[in-house]
Amino acid sequence: MASNQQTSFERSLDLFRRELSDDQIKQMVGDNQQTLNDTIQATQNILGRRNDLCKLTRIQRFLHAMEHVEKLVAIFLNASDFVAFIWGPIKLALMVATTWTDAVRQLIDAYEEIAEALGNLAFFHTLIQSRDHLKLVLEDYFSDILRFHRCVLDVFFRPEWKRVFKWAWGSFRREVKPILESLKRKQALLSDDKLQSHAILKEVQDSGQYAKDQFSNLQTSLEDIRSTLASEHLQSKTIQAQEMKTYLESRLDTSKSWSDLQLETRDPIVENFGNWIFSDPIFKCWEVGKSAENKVLFLNGSPGSGKSTLAKTITRHEKRKQASESSGRSFLAYFFFKHDAADRRTARSMLQHLIMQLVNADETIMGLAYERLSTMESTELADLKKLASDCLTSRPMTTLVLDGLDEAIDSEHEISIAWCLNELLPVANACSCNLRILICGQRDGRLDVLLSSHPQIRLDMVDAHHHDIEHFTKGKVAEIHARFPLMQQEEQALVSKISSASQGMFLYARVVLDHLAEMDSIQEFEDELEEDTFPEDLDRACKSICSSLVDVTNCDLFPNVESEHVVSMVHETATKYLIRNGTVNLMQEHIDMALFCCRYLSSKPFTTDRSHSMSADIHSGYFGFMDYAAAHYAVHIQEVEASEVWTDAGPKLEDIRAATVNLTKANCKQTLVETEEGDQATQCLDLAIQDNVLVVRTLISLQREKSETVVFDATEGPIRYKCHKIQCSKFATGCSNEAALKEHLAVHERPFRCPHGDCFAHTVGYASAKRLESHNEALHQSVSRIKSVFPADLETGEWNLYEACKAGNLDEVKRFHRGGAERADLERSLKSPRQMVISPLCAAVEAGHGPVCKYLVDNGVNPFRVGSSRSTTRTPVIAAIYQERQEILEFFLHSRLSSDGLDDSTLAENIARAIHADRPAALNMFLTIRQPKDHADVIKLVAEEILSQIDLRLVRRNSHSIDAKLIHAWFRYVKPEFYNEKGVFTAQSDCAEYKIWGDIIFRQLDSFHRALRGKCYSLAAFLMDIGNDEHLQIRIEGLDTPLHCCIRRICRGDCSSCMSMVRRLLQRDSGKFANIADSSGSLPAHIVMRHAASQAVLRAVLDNTGDINHRNNSGQSPLHMADYPRSLHVLLENRPVDLFSRDNRGQTAFSALVDHSFVVDLEALEYLFEADPRLAWTPDKSEDGLMPLHHAMKLSENRQLDSYNLQSRTRAAKFLLTCSEVKRVLVEYRAKSTDTDRRKVGVFARKEMLQEALDIMDSIGFNPI
Repeated sequence: MASNQQTSFERSLDLFRRELSDDQIKQMVGDNQQTLNDTIQATQNILGRRNDLCKLTRIQRFLHAMEHVEKLVAIFLNASDFVAFIWGPIKLALMVATTWTDAVRQLIDAYEEIAEALGNLAFFHTLIQSRDHLKLVLEDYFSDILRFHRCVLDVFFRPEWKRVFKWAWGSFRREVKPILESLKRKQALLSDDKLQSHAILKEVQDSGQYAKDQFSNLQTSLEDIRSTLASEHLQSKTIQAQEMKTYLESRLDTSKSWSDLQLETRDPIVENFGNWIFSDPIFKCWEVGKSAENKVLFLNGSPGSGKSTLAKTITRHEKRKQASESSGRSFLAYFFFKHDAADRRTARSMLQHLIMQLVNADETIMGLAYERLSTMESTELADLKKLASDCLTSRPMTTLVLDGLDEAIDSEHEISIAWCLNELLPVANACSCNLRILICGQRDGRLDVLLSSHPQIRLDMVDAHHHDIEHFTKGKVAEIHARFPLMQQEEQALVSKISSASQGMFLYARVVLDHLAEMDSIQEFEDELEEDTFPEDLDRACKSICSSLVDVTNCDLFPNVESEHVVSMVHETATKYLIRNGTVNLMQEHIDMALFCCRYLSSKPFTTDRSHSMSADIHSGYFGFMDYAAAHYAVHIQEVEASEVWTDAGPKLEDIRAATVNLTKANCKQTLVETEEGDQATQCLDLAIQDNVLVVRTLISLQREKSETVVFDATEGPIRYKCHKIQCSKFATGCSNEAALKEHLAVHERPFRCPHGDCFAHTVGYASAKRLESHNEALHQSVSRIKSVFPADLETGEWNLYEACKAGNLDEVKRFHRGGAERADLERSLKSPRQMVISPLCAAVEAGHGPVCKYLVDNGVNPFRVGSSRSTTRTPVIAAIYQERQEILEFFLHSRLSSDGLDDSTLAENIARAIHADRPAALNMFLTIRQPKDHADVIKLVAEEILSQIDLRLVRRNSHSIDAKLIHAWFRYVKPEFYNEKGVFTAQSDCAEYKIWGDIIFRQLDSFHRALRGKCYSLAAFLMDIGNDEHLQIRIEGLDTPLHCCIRRICRGDCSSCMSMVRRLLQRDSGKFANIADSSGSLPAHIVMRHAASQAVLRAVLDNTGDINHRNNSGQSPLHMADYPRSLHVLLENRPVDLFSRDNRGQTAFSALVDHSFVVDLEALEYLFEADPRLAWTPDKSEDGLMPLHHAMKLSENRQLDSYNLQSRTRAAKFLLTCSEVKRVLVEYRAKSTDTDRRKVGVFARKEMLQEALDIMDSIGFNPI
């Protein structure tokens, strides 16, 4: 046996082995043709029972071919080395595919194709031993077959393989195609007539010579086949893949991942920075990731500590590790948030980049993503979450690295983490994907709260991290030594000084060392090292640098006005330092900017007659500051006027007021300035400035057309299609093109007016023709176009006003009205049960008959009242909200009756209705069309209405959303000062206005507890967004914590909304709520054990409970409260539970379960028994000392039970008399019972035919004589 052939076969086998998982290899050990035949028979039996037979006999030809392969390869390899890998993959694929008949059929089709290409192996069984060239052919065959097996296993050994089978099988067909072509071409090569003749009659000389020539060409032919097929396959695959990738990049708005570019750029700190992490025990537990507790790791540190650099080190390490493992078994995905990159700050961009990374890594994922996204008109965030989850969990192992989450904007960090913890992890667990998540970020009071229950590594607490800083410092000090000679002792002292002062921050060491290296002279260098000048911390380091960066210059345009200071910062931390330490005085900056803006906007180019040419001013770039000044001059003035801490504000305020007066005089007519005061004058000024902006922009646009583009762009920049409305968000940013700007301006101008002069829309108009058309269709549709529908089930004479309104028959409605129906009749509900609760106007609203609604309202029917019926609170307005009849609702709000019917109380009620119904369009109408008389009163009324309108529908699982967007939209409208321009709640706890409303909402209304008790989680989430710790810990009624309130009303079974709320409550203050008892002394753990909560909720609460054996006022531990087996399962897993803890009656949980239950849950009883069998005979610590069997017999004798419970009352007694410890139970019971008690047990055992128990009774003398 030549060694080179042996090495070739083993090389293919070793490559195949490396691509298998340990579990797959284990399942193949010992497999042969016989074990495969057994599997085929078992598969056929399973399919037969399902009536899904799919002719498994078709596989026989493939098996014969494999038999020949086995015999041929056995010539060169020991059978024990390879036989399992010939037959094992077929067995595994069939075992998995059996659960889906269609997959079995397609798999057998593939095996048949391979069999076709292996049809001539039998001819060469003898020749192959003597011809080296044919051994090369066999090696090629063997390699192709193993590659085919690998492709099959890739399909069926993905997590949840059925979910992606369609796309995985498509990838399989593309991967297998070159293998089939290779086999077929080898078959054609070996099917030459004379070559086959030689195989049979090798003695014939002429065929022998021909065969020699053919054999000599085999190696060249094989290489040609390989190269040709590889080229064709690659070309075809590349073209198709590139088309899909181009589409997906466009749809997901990604090109080359910015994260990849980050990884390709090596960090300048130290080459081996962070390698200590790979031996850290916490990191190693996460890297193995076998337990549920170690799936998520939080790597955190202070700003500038080097978290991102370490994240990249870990990511590169995981990439190298993945490259060394078998392909197709694992994913590595990563995303780095960046606050200064628009496409790196949101959860949406994170999901888009993650999906695109996986698309580039896996053809199956590419197909899945392409089909999903190509069928969607728009891609919502929920769609991206679902797609990303499916993609990430489609391989057995996945590692996800997220860095810089603290740099995400607004609440995007919370959305991202919630997706990881509440959606991605559960999906991974469900489909057996070993998912690990690494999250890196600052401990900023947000991330650390959300991730408090997960393992973490704090960089400032790790010695090895400090050693890295010290190593970096030594290197930089050595470089400084080249410029400024230092003694060895001085070098060591400097290294020690910087390393110890860094407090784990690489940024500090870098800032200080760079600053020292840039000194111009030895004297400056030595001065910086002095004790009173050397920066002891990052703040002082920034101060040293900032003192050399800040430069004040005078502006030539306004020589008497100081310019703002321009500061270039190394790091955002330095910015905070400048403000905190007074280097930049914010109030002084507001004063300077207020004066500057006022004087700028009243300068000559703005006030000169428009006939004067402004060409020179435009080309000079004079108007470059116009947009900022117009939008923010008032903001700076308001900041100064509202300041309570500025002591020297008097003279400055006078200067600002004078500048404002001058600005008003320059832009408004003198008569207006003299006659108007307050808000009117301000409004006049704003409109004048707005008009100036529009004129200047128009002139700039005209000038742009006349000038060279390059020259003009230098001063004005590229064209930006901006809105001229100063308060509009598009005033500064603009639109993408002119068409988009026109569409946007229509929203302001509302130029599309209703042609009916008596209609409200004739005055207010609409932003689009489509909205006007919708309005006309709803309210002005001609009678001739309405098809009157007379209900077929009405008897003669039953046609009435209600039915006419419901059918939309305006003529009939008018006839009833003219026939003498008064307004009360129009409002009154009539006749049928439904008519008794639904008014005619309500019926018209629900059916969407706008003309009928208009007629009724015009004739005095008030849409804000319920009518004469008192059996319902449903008004026509409420019907319009829930049925989303926007045009009808808008008509109601503009009608003359709205001023009478829509008082503050009714307005608040309907705002709450719109919020509960999740109708943003309706909410916007109530906020913008109708203004309350007392805004403050309405805020309180809305909060009360939201609570009072909680109805039974919210009890249904997953019907109580945690989404607080609409409540925030309402509160932001009424309290805009509490929010920033991005819609994020930013009110400070020490703000006087915030304190007032916090007291009203949380203390007077007790909104938080009431929202949780009513499962109004959207309101509860809103309150958690706006409330501080003091607000959320207020306890008014009773002593329930918010977590108690939530758990008492939690859904039975899995509910994502309930889980999200519980998790959020637990994350508050590091799980503090979980360890506060209520008035009965019960922790939330007691309450959650009594309710049939989901396992996820149970684990979350129990994991945050400090004392799992805490006893309430009745002496009960959480174990005593467990009524359900799954609750017991979660409680007892890996927790130090005291199984023999006793309540105030002296009972264990086992004994109490039997004594206090009318219907004993046998599964729960069995679970406790398995935990410790001694519980079955442990007596109560009470005066009577009763045992569980005493309580069970008492229950079996209870006659006050219904028929179902009568059948189940004997469960506990039967369990105790049939359990594995029945003898011990009877022995202990005999010692603590009377003759009567024992006689009753004997009678019960005979009645239930418990023979084993009866035999034991006889053997121990249990029965009384």
